[in-house]
Amino acid sequence: MMFALLPPKPVRRSLVSLYALSAVLAFADSAWAQQSLPTINVGGARRTATSTGPRATRPVQAAPSVVAAPQPGSGAGTGTGSFIPAGVQVGRGPTDVHGYFAGGTSTATKTNTPILDIPQSITILTKQQLEDRNSLTLNQALTYVPGVTVAQGEGQRDQITIRGQPTTADFYTDGVRDDAEYYRDLYNIQAVEVLKGPSALIFGRGGGGGVVNRVTKKADGVLRRDVQISTGSFGRKRVTFDVGQAINDQLAFRLNGLFEQSYSYRDFFNMRRWGVNPTFTWRPLDKTFITLSYEHYFDYRTVDRGIPSANFNLAPFAVRAQSQGLGYLFPGYPAPTWRSTFFGNPTVNYAKTDVDRAALMIDHTTDFGLNIKNQTVFANYAKFYQNTFANSGVILNAACAGALPPCVQLSGYNNETPRQNIFNQTDLTYTLVMAPEVKHVLLAGMEFGNQKSDTNRNNARWLNPFNGSANINTSFGAPTVFFPVVFNNANGTGAFRRHTDLDLAAGYVQDQITLTKYIDIIAGVRFDNFNLKFVNNFAGTNPTFDNYRGQTIYSNTSRWSPRVGLVFHPFEQLSLYGSYSRSFLPAAGDQFNTLSVSSATLQPQGFENAEAGFKAEITPTLLFTGALYNLNRTNQPIAVNAFYNVLTNTRTVGGEVSLVGYLTKEWEVSLGYGNQHAYVTSSDRNIALAGTGSGVFFTERGKVVPSVPQNTFSFWNKYDVSSLIGLAPGVLGLGSGVIYNSKFFAALDNAVIIPGYARWDGAVYVRLTDNIYGQVNVENILGAYYYASAHNNNNIMPGAPRSAYVTVNAKF
Repeated sequence: MMFALLPPKPVRRSLVSLYALSAVLAFADSAWAQQSLPTINVGGARRTATSTGPRATRPVQAAPSVVAAPQPGSGAGTGTGSFIPAGVQVGRGPTDVHGYFAGGTSTATKTNTPILDIPQSITILTKQQLEDRNSLTLNQALTYVPGVTVAQGEGQRDQITIRGQPTTADFYTDGVRDDAEYYRDLYNIQAVEVLKGPSALIFGRGGGGGVVNRVTKKADGVLRRDVQISTGSFGRKRVTFDVGQAINDQLAFRLNGLFEQSYSYRDFFNMRRWGVNPTFTWRPLDKTFITLSYEHYFDYRTVDRGIPSANFNLAPFAVRAQSQGLGYLFPGYPAPTWRSTFFGNPTVNYAKTDVDRAALMIDHTTDFGLNIKNQTVFANYAKFYQNTFANSGVILNAACAGALPPCVQLSGYNNETPRQNIFNQTDLTYTLVMAPEVKHVLLAGMEFGNQKSDTNRNNARWLNPFNGSANINTSFGAPTVFFPVVFNNANGTGAFRRHTDLDLAAGYVQDQITLTKYIDIIAGVRFDNFNLKFVNNFAGTNPTFDNYRGQTIYSNTSRWSPRVGLVFHPFEQLSLYGSYSRSFLPAAGDQFNTLSVSSATLQPQGFENAEAGFKAEITPTLLFTGALYNLNRTNQPIAVNAFYNVLTNTRTVGGEVSLVGYLTKEWEVSLGYGNQHAYVTSSDRNIALAGTGSGVFFTERGKVVPSVPQNTFSFWNKYDVSSLIGLAPGVLGLGSGVIYNSKFFAALDNAVIIPGYARWDGAVYVRLTDNIYGQVNVENILGAYYYASAHNNNNIMPGAPRSAYVTVNAKF
């Protein structure tokens, strides 16, 4: 075993599109093919060199489409194999998968393309990686991705920063937007793909730093009866199952399910979630595949926003500097308290999410080679949360009215955020061979959608339900309170009633050109029309948001988003590339709910990325990649506090390298390093000198963007030690890994530093029989005290102490 130790450091349009596609399919027939996705056991199966032919024999497919037949020993079941022809894949996602290695993907370009031919940095977390590291949630999975920082998300949603770009919305499922705010589980997920840099050509608005796509498990006809049970630290109790089979030679089903109830190292926290996801694949014609999927997912948890900061710079000049916006000269740090300490009233803090999502995909290839793919998704998200939390740092002086110093101010609110999404995507793909070494893979597509959302927020009233205070002070030594608190204050800063109705329509074209065996060019453009109706139903006036009751604002945004890339292959296993891409985000923001009369006239946020890099297949199952990039963002609002943003232009410059795959047939690795510097280049707030009336000397220019550590490093490796002790391959394996983040700032004022940390994890894998195997994962083996994430200066989440989990997998 190898241990890595490093120093810390609109709907009608959709229906018309679907009916039109059905008419086309009535006259068509033969399907197209793609690599399979095998399930890998502890030892893994190494692809032989002969399976990777020269580049000419690894063509870009017309479109990826259908599923993966399991390999011998995969444990997928003891019955017959897939009813889908060998080499055909249902749905988009990674291809040519062997253990941690993925040789291609059909997500980045909507065509099945080798990783070497994609001029973009991509990290693919395969199913085996996720299982080996015991990554059960999206947040856990992304901690091992270079250039990605997992933020706190206020204790009630996934939130990440990619290449300096914070987002709560750039999440996708099978290539379709999944942008509601909630925590995502991986019980029904085959792989997680992280595509870095603006990708508006494929995904539309947003995605400035990149996007995260979850690839779901599909019905492939394989007989499987899999059950997984997990238990361990903090009362974890989790069961998942995966069953499926072919009903006949044209129809297959698959059913994934989850139930979990767990607690935490954080006081008073509890969580329960369950999910069920049946899927069907129907093959009415040789070249036609129809997949239908439905998921219901429920998540209930205590909302926990962590601990506040403290600043013990008591010198008069330090206090004055902080009051004038120069706190970064005398920064504070997370408050010195137990990592388990809860700030607020835990009896009222909770978040509840119900997700219902149905997806229908039709994939057909005509006799003359045109692939037609249509996907319709309906998703309904019912989300409500309420929370109390620290709304100040540790207060050391007489400002502690009602409490003994040192004290902390507590605040609270609740928010109902239901959303309904309907999307329809149609892609047409055709491969045109002009000469033996000249080929075009042509893509044309369109997308229509409608999103209806509400945000209804009430502020807290402490002690008195009629006119209680919105804030209350409590001693820092006793920050867990059980004072009466209600959430019925619909007035004041931060309370609102908003409804949005968004219609979007887009069209796009792309050409992947192979000029010779040395040169590839990818070029394309997308046009998006974003038509938003914003209705403010606020109960009173609120000048902070420049809105009033009954106000309706209409915002229409149209933008072109180009992408161009050049790939040079000096020899077969190496590619050098350069690329340029652009994306946009309308003024309403990630969740399109912050529109006002003044902001409605603003230009959309813009993202512009220039990138150069290399990709090398050191062996057929070992991929080494690297990239340098310069990413500029304009008109970006960044939070100064809970209710106020400033408009900034930011720049992120950086680089990353990764190594993933088999070093030997017994030894798998996944290594990534990212270096990035994200900072503000300009701000809409001018410097106001002290004594000119404002008493503030402040500017955001030059400030470091929050939640962006300059250095991130992750390393996970697994070694099959069976042969070393005379056992059969795959019986005993050892795993070990390190996560390292350097320090970062909690907020834009750079007044609070979150220290860097290193965490060491490990695992043991044992196969007891052909159908029963287990693993033990230990996180934070050395018990490091660290801070994992932050939402602002006073919502900082301590990392977990040493934790151990046992997982048993049984296949029947």
